[in-house]
Parts: sequence; structure tokens; C-alpha cells
Amino acid sequence: MRLVGRLAATFSILFVLGAAERRQWPVRDSEDWADSPEAYFLTSEELAEWKTLESRPQRDAFRERYWLKRDPSPGTERNEFRDTVLARIQTANKRFPIETTPGSRTARGFVFIVFGSPARIFDSHAPPPSRFVPEPLGFPEGNETVSIWRYDRERTSKILDVLNMAYLDIEVIVMPTRRTDAVQNPGLVNRLREQIARKTIVNPDLIPPAPPPVADAAVPEPARPGLDPAMREVLEKAPFIGRSAEAVFGEATLWRETGPAETVVWFFLPPGGNEKRRLSGFVRRQPSGEEVAAFSEPAAAWNAFSPADPGEVIARRLELPPGEYEAAFAIGDAASPRAHASAGAKLVVPDLTPGSRPAVSSLLLTRGRGVRATGEESPFAIGNSVLPPRADGTFSKAEALWFHLEIANPADPSAVSLEVRLRRGIRDAGAEPPFPARLEPIAAGRFVCSHQLNLAALEPGDYRLYVIARGGGIGGSGGMVRAADFRLRD
Repeated sequence: MRLVGRLAATFSILFVLGAAERRQWPVRDSEDWADSPEAYFLTSEELAEWKTLESRPQRDAFRERYWLKRDPSPGTERNEFRDTVLARIQTANKRFPIETTPGSRTARGFVFIVFGSPARIFDSHAPPPSRFVPEPLGFPEGNETVSIWRYDRERTSKILDVLNMAYLDIEVIVMPTRRTDAVQNPGLVNRLREQIARKTIVNPDLIPPAPPPVADAAVPEPARPGLDPAMREVLEKAPFIGRSAEAVFGEATLWRETGPAETVVWFFLPPGGNEKRRLSGFVRRQPSGEEVAAFSEPAAAWNAFSPADPGEVIARRLELPPGEYEAAFAIGDAASPRAHASAGAKLVVPDLTPGSRPAVSSLLLTRGRGVRATGEESPFAIGNSVLPPRADGTFSKAEALWFHLEIANPADPSAVSLEVRLRRGIRDAGAEPPFPARLEPIAAGRFVCSHQLNLAALEPGDYRLYVIARGGGIGGSGGMVRAADFRLRD
């Protein structure tokens, strides 16, 4: 139920969180991170993904993605969202402990961390009950405190803007004899928490989102045309990781002079593999989950890439209408459903119709531009140039690294600027302040820009490059962020 205007939180019946709904404290080890105060902003999809992770490295990577998706300034050393959450946890531990339970794990600590400080707090003590009248289950026992946390437009307008509400009261019952506290109507509070959690994600297309939950094994999903059940199970569990020991996965959505945007996905495989490979995959429209494509076909090798090392690039074009999609892809043997490599991806296909809102393509990393041959139809042939991506994402310090972006329908092409940030793991590895994008027209309303990244001062290792496009009506005040990973070696 959508609540707009004053939310009455003085319900007549108290509802104490039961074991099935209450988080289990204390956390036993890092494998229970999803039950920790740091994870109060997990969305339901993220929580479903966490439950499917089977190794510590997968969980470590998940936690890094959790914070990066919520980083308001990606590419800088600080993550302001993480700093705020950790500071609230410390404050809650000091203000709201109940005996040996840390304050961040109490109901009041939960509300403080998720909703922030209220405008006002009203505490009242329940009168002692008659010693001859049985106390109804869930009602105050006589020594409890009813604490109403009030959020109003005068002092706490930001959280109310997020919730699209004019007024909010959250009522918490503190029960000293039970050494616990509880919120009234936890179902409502959790729905509001989910709404806040989704709004904290400020880089939705920068870091891949969680995959849909895997169907219960007791009720398997019926096989759809194009995929056998075994391969579908592999795809459902595909990790959102671009580089593994077996392959490097990449994807790009871009466009040419005319026509709609097109998506290309690829795997770079080391030499010596099975020649009879198959490429399988599915694509689902979001948020409906409707499956719009499912296939398993002989793998097609492409020569439109420029990998640094010997190997094979298996690629496929996807023609998708404008929208957001979740997809998974895998490379396997023709005679076996076992996958050599698999990867999940989020695909964002923009509407390029003249007059539609500005769009920014995926970020392509190459050694530089080549001259487009007459009649060349590669998806990486843009304007008069061809931009063959580095399929394995690997560069040496002796090489040049160029990044390319396409931009469509900017309100003012001359006003578009770019900002570059570089990270190595979780550390800031360099940044360049905003500079003019210098857009080159390729057709009416469509532009391309290319810039070189200096590798000479960088140490060997794995990096993530962030490019933020701003101005010209692109993405509002925050702009649009695009990212690409690469590995640097001597």
C-alpha cells in the first residue's frame, strides 16, 4: 500500500518480530555478512544472489560491488555512502545497545542506520498491568518504553523525498525484561527499507546487478526452446565477473550512422580449445523478467578484435529493442552441457530516435583507431574509423590505450565534457578533471569521441577505468558513468 501524507504509526496492536523475520545476531563469521548492519541496504535481488554464492572470493567480490554500486563518486578514494553507513553503525553501537547486544543490531539501531536521525523522538512508559488480568500477547508488560521516531518535512525532508511521503512515524517497543526491542508493523518498515535500498544504487549500469533467484530445485523450471535444462542451470548461476582463469568476457552496446543500437557479447579464450564449441545464452527484459531470447548454437569466431595474446574470440550480435535487460552467456562443448566459461551481464539498450533523451554508448578500449575499409560492416566500424576492442582487456606499458564513446541526441554537443577516474582494486589510481569531450559527428544527432589514457606512470595490475559524461543534457547533474576493466603488464 502506498502511503502519501501523514503515516499513522500508532497502531492498536504491537507486532513483535518473530524468529523467521528477525535477523540472527550475533554474526558468526564473514559468511554471514548479509545479516550484518553493513548489509541493511541490500535489495531483495542482491540478497537472493548472496545466498547462491559458494566461495569466499565470490562473497568478497559481492561486497565490493555492493559498495561500488552505491558510491556517489566512483573512481575516487572515498566512498561517501560507505563512510556514512559505517559512521551510523558506530553511533548506533554507542546509543542503542541492550545489555550485550550492540546498538547497531537492535531495532532502534536498525531504524537509525536505514532512516537516519529522526526529527523528534517521543518516549512514553507503559503503565503496569493489573496483576489479576492476563496480558494479551504482544501488548506492553508494564516496564516497557514506547518510542515514536518522527520524521517531518521541517527537519528530515531528504528521507521523506526518497519515500515520497509527507510524514512518517516509526514506533519501537523497548522491552528490558526480554532484553530486546521491536518495531511495530515490521512488514511496512521492511517495505520502506527496500525502497530506500533501491534508491541508494546510484550506478545501476556501472556495476552489474544481482541475477534473478534460482528456482527451487524441487520445482524445476520447464525447459524453453533453444536451451536444454542442464545448460539453463549453468546460465542461471553464471557469475557477474568479466575475467576468470578460463576466459575474458566482454560486452558493448553501440551504434553506427543509422539504425538502432546493437549489442555485441564476446568471450576471449586461450588457444588449444575444442573446435566444436557452442555459445549459449538467454536475455531477460527488466523489470518484468520476460525472456526475450534463448539460444544454443555453434560458436562463431570473429576477427574484428585485437587481443594482446594469442587466442580465439567467440562473439555474437544481439538485436534488442530499447530497454534494460539481464543476460547470461556460456561457452561449452558441442557434446556436453558443461561450460568452460560463463558470465552474466546487464545490458542497457538506448532509444536513439531523434528527439529522445541523450544516450551514451559502452566504453570501448583499443590500441587506437583504424581506417574503415569501404563497405566494412563490423559493429566496431563507426564513422570513418574502425575501433577493434582489445578482447582480452590486456595492455602493456609500451602500448597506447585509447577509450572511445558514442553519444546520441545531446542538447548541446559543444557543452559535453568528460571526467576520467582510475581505480586499482579499491584504491584510487589517478584522475583527470573534466575536459571537453570534443565530439565528432558521424550522422545527424550522433557523435563519437576518442581519448588516450597515459599508461607510463601506472604499475602493472588490474584496473577499472571510469569515464563520466556530463553536460549537453546528459544524465542530469550527475552525468552518465561508463566503465571498463583492463590488465596492465610490463
